[in-house]
Amino acid sequence: MNLMQQQSSIVEKQNQQPTKRSRRLFSRKHKFTAGLLAALMPGLGHIYLSLFRKGISFIFVLILDISALLYFSSVGIHINVPFLILLALIIPIMYFYSLFDALQAADYIIIRSPKGRVEDSTQQIQRHPFAGEKGHSFGIMLVLGGIVLILFHQKPMWLGEFIELYGEIAVALGLVLLGFGIGIREMVIHYKR
Repeated sequence: MNLMQQQSSIVEKQNQQPTKRSRRLFSRKHKFTAGLLAALMPGLGHIYLSLFRKGISFIFVLILDISALLYFSSVGIHINVPFLILLALIIPIMYFYSLFDALQAADYIIIRSPKGRVEDSTQQIQRHPFAGEKGHSFGIMLVLGGIVLILFHQKPMWLGEFIELYGEIAVALGLVLLGFGIGIREMVIHYKR
């Protein structure tokens, strides 16, 4: 009787704790799924790993790039060919970077998670996916990008004239303002430390 109880307790313990091999297999399957989704479309692997902001950003930039490529190639303004080639090259660069980053993020999440595996979605606490996100910059980026996508789709005459006459100055001014914004943000972060 005592031997039967010991054997049943050993079997119960083995069933309760996943073996090292099953954890490793689960981790590989999790990483493979994230990689497969990232290979199908940039950003999907990140969304699978619950990195919503990064995944949506990859998808958004890809759509914005394709829209800009189609807009500048179809409008009759004088745009230089190297710019179109640059827009076209951004697509495979983003594709491979998204795939690489999804695989690296899967490794990082697997290493950080307890017992070396990511819990199933049924075991996670159901909460809003953006609850941990801070700041409004992501929402502002999506709204401004949506406005640009609408303008690229509508192809108004004034947009073509503006890009042809003031495109270089507008891009330079935008980069200068972006640089100042990043510099101020870094100074504030450094000051808070």
